[in-house]
Amino acid sequence: MKQTLQTSIWSFRDVRLVLPARALSYAGDSVALVALMLRVSETGGPGAVTALLLAFAVPTVAMIPFAGRIVDGYDSRTVLVCASLLQVVAGLGLAFSHGLAETLALVCLLQVGQAVAGPAWAALIPRIVGEELVGRATGTSQALVGVATLAGSAVGGVLVSWSGERGALLVDTATFGVVTLVALAVRTRRRPMAGAVRERGALTAGLRSLLGDPLLRILVVCLWMFVVVGEAVNVVEVFLVTDEIGLDAAGYGWVMAAQGGGAILGAWGTGRLTSAAGRSRAMLAGMAAIGAACVLMGVAGGVVALFVGAVVVGAGGGLLNAASSTLIVTRTAEEVRGRAIAALGGTARACSLVALPLGGLLAAVLGTRTTFVVCGIACGVAAALAAVLVVRTNDSVPEVVSH
Repeated sequence: MKQTLQTSIWSFRDVRLVLPARALSYAGDSVALVALMLRVSETGGPGAVTALLLAFAVPTVAMIPFAGRIVDGYDSRTVLVCASLLQVVAGLGLAFSHGLAETLALVCLLQVGQAVAGPAWAALIPRIVGEELVGRATGTSQALVGVATLAGSAVGGVLVSWSGERGALLVDTATFGVVTLVALAVRTRRRPMAGAVRERGALTAGLRSLLGDPLLRILVVCLWMFVVVGEAVNVVEVFLVTDEIGLDAAGYGWVMAAQGGGAILGAWGTGRLTSAAGRSRAMLAGMAAIGAACVLMGVAGGVVALFVGAVVVGAGGGLLNAASSTLIVTRTAEEVRGRAIAALGGTARACSLVALPLGGLLAAVLGTRTTFVVCGIACGVAAALAAVLVVRTNDSVPEVVSH
């Protein structure tokens, strides 16, 4: 065991292919989002922007019963190649389409591919590195994705300026092409067990797996509530930065960059955690940190406090995302991992959809700053209550239940 923990994840050939390719894909997504936001905002206004954001989110929720079943039911190479090729087709369509209806339909198609590809890659990583190194691999992957997302957002605006929306979207399409080639080149395969009988209720197996584990049941339910409350501030964040603090568009961009930098640090730090207890504490610490940072940002009187809060929000989010992803992988049975990962991603995205109107309602009733403060306090209280339950559960639950 000691020798295994000292092994570098980069000593695995497939890791050297998969992690950079996934990061490149996320960079391409950031480029596409910038290009498409500019496209729809110029032609359709706020309503079109809302519709675009829904097109990015709804397919992930709708695919909850199906994406994980596809991932667990077929050879991983087949699933990944098909999903990536679907995204290539959608990317090409977006590059050469112009109407709002076409754009929304193609974004939905793009996200259907992502709803399948995301869980497929996540379920394959433990097969590549082994159960002992999955935490380190997940933390490293999340950190690389954070770097790539930041870079993609910056590059996206430049590409649109240089080559227009089509050029930026063709770059996004090229990243999916690279991911397709990587899926073909990866030697590690994840296949359904020979002779396995399809169980009844297969469409809900992922959700049942999450809620059937005593520790995950607490953390996942807490995560759902946290997403609803915590992401409500996203609706008013731009107004806090520009109207309340007085920064311009460039300043808002720097605040987002500070959050991204914090997320990279938080995700990287989870790679050093090796136990379920440590990862559950990291999740709760991330929630508490985000809550405290939201309060700080809500009462911030100047730029320094605002940026400190932004970095802490990012770090908390990085801890939360990487630790929760690792816990799901290590505490679910291998044959249902795809469905468990898809269930977590889809339900969390559904909570995000609830958070959008909630944030708008709170802003209308309480104002920008008070919304930040109230949501921050609610996040902290939720994390504290969950911590009490987690401490009790950790005393009676084994570290790993997967095989």
